[in-house]
Amino acid sequence: MNLRKAGPQIFWAAVVLAVALTGALKDSRAADKKTSTTSNAAPPKAPAPTKSAPAQRPVQPSARPSTPNPANRPQSNPVQPSRLPPTKGPSSTGPIKYQQHVGEEVKPRRGGGQEIHDPKSGRTVTTNARGEVRRIEAPHGIAGKTVVNRAPSGGRMVVTGRPGARVVSYGPHRGFVERTVRPGYISRTHVVGGRSYAHVYREYRYHGLVYYHYVPAFYYGPGFYTWAVTPWGAPVPYAWGGGIVAPWFGFYAGYFTPYPVYGSPDLWLTDYLVAENLRLAYESQQAEDDGQTPPSAQNAQSAAATLSGETKALIADEVRQQLAAEKAAAASPNQPAAPTSEQAPSALDPAVRVFVVSSAIDVAAGSQECSLTPGDIVTRIDDTPDVNQNVSALVTASKKTDCPTGEKVAVSVQDLQEMHNQFRVQLDSGLKTLAENQARGLPKGPATGARPVAEGTTDPVPDAEAQITTQEADASKLEAQVRQN
Repeated sequence: MNLRKAGPQIFWAAVVLAVALTGALKDSRAADKKTSTTSNAAPPKAPAPTKSAPAQRPVQPSARPSTPNPANRPQSNPVQPSRLPPTKGPSSTGPIKYQQHVGEEVKPRRGGGQEIHDPKSGRTVTTNARGEVRRIEAPHGIAGKTVVNRAPSGGRMVVTGRPGARVVSYGPHRGFVERTVRPGYISRTHVVGGRSYAHVYREYRYHGLVYYHYVPAFYYGPGFYTWAVTPWGAPVPYAWGGGIVAPWFGFYAGYFTPYPVYGSPDLWLTDYLVAENLRLAYESQQAEDDGQTPPSAQNAQSAAATLSGETKALIADEVRQQLAAEKAAAASPNQPAAPTSEQAPSALDPAVRVFVVSSAIDVAAGSQECSLTPGDIVTRIDDTPDVNQNVSALVTASKKTDCPTGEKVAVSVQDLQEMHNQFRVQLDSGLKTLAENQARGLPKGPATGARPVAEGTTDPVPDAEAQITTQEADASKLEAQVRQN
């Protein structure tokens, strides 16, 4: 048969088929030859592991609303993030799927999860709708217990003991050791970045529950508090981290952008409060993940909503209100003693509405559950707790994997009080930075007129970091046991 007479289409189809068959035959012979020459050879040595080079990840700038007064309400501008370490794949810190065993007691939970109790070991495991373990509660010692809470992003909080005598950790090297220092007062020795410092809290009771109120270690003079809310003559630029963009800042660049300039100290304190929560959360996750970027890095980079100028204005109002409260307390000649009767927590004060989340918590959103993580913002909309000591709040700002912005959630009053305490702790830390002129580039303030507060002074627990490290190791063993089941 003459292929040219059969038409050009048939001719070229035959040519392509012939070429393909010839190439396949050559590849097959080459593969056979390679196999025969290497089958008896020693396997090559695996290359030594190397750390991959960090990759530049650009972050898209987010739109910021304009404000009428640039001297007092400077606007945020995007800052390029630093190079981020590479992400890592699934590890032992990933979600744990729990399988029920014979003899265990099971209760359904809101949103489709379960609460599974093992009568033999006394352990209770709480799962979400996907069967992933979110909480483990197990006996510890004679009358204590250990509680391990897992956030959707992988962050872990561990609590061992009871109020007044417990250890709380947010990672291998961050947390606090709580001890009773005298009737009605406790101390918390906080460990952050290898450093330890202690704060004092006064105990209150409200509706049968124990609450703690932060007691400052010192107050400043009235002139310094006045300066902290007084606008400077002109907006002042400030380079966070001395111009070096820290990894945590790049990680949260899609959510948080500092003001490019500051019109007054209270606005700088506003960014300081948010930045501290995000930094500590990032460092805790890094420590738990052995220095690797948390698995949710991509989600954080592409946050569903940014921290808007309006939201930061709300936080700034809360800063000014708290500064006024401290100024008034500093003028009081006598500090109040621990009350013997019930008193409402300061988190329920009608004037206190906006809260910066300081640790990962689960909250109820209708018939479902969602999580809030450090740096999220909630606004309390109820003044009276329900029978479970929860109040309603709106999620004012959140990251992509957290409760959606605008969601109405039920938050426990105890969690809100802890947020308020941490707000005051970080505000005092920022004031101390300004007082000691450590915020390089900002105008120097007047004489501080600081005086110590005896009720707020205590010594750190010497072995606090060792206790936190031990607790984290015990929590990892507990999770490993649940994972094996």
